[in-house]
Amino acid sequence: MSIQFDPQLSTLFSALGDTTRLLILDELRKREHQTLFELCARLFEEHSITISRQGITRHLNTLEQAGLITTTWRGRTKIHTLLSAPISDAINPWVELYSQGDTI
Repeated sequence: MSIQFDPQLSTLFSALGDTTRLLILDELRKREHQTLFELCARLFEEHSITISRQGITRHLNTLEQAGLITTTWRGRTKIHTLLSAPISDAINPWVELYSQGDTI
């Protein structure tokens, strides 16, 4: 079994390579459907991260481009939701490959 190169996989791993983005994903895992304001508050309260709303928005855009979150609008409010399937889909082939003892 070999893993096929997927450009989206590179985008996914790049998105996962930042601590702040991992914390955002963790906060969305704990509670789905959060607004930008809620995420900023959670990052400050739970992790003492002081970052501008624009900074968080850039991280959220990166996560959305990588397919890790989705957004919907409720009136004028943008809601962010975690999509865990892309992480599982990306990691499971690697786990299977190495659990079988194969090398790349």
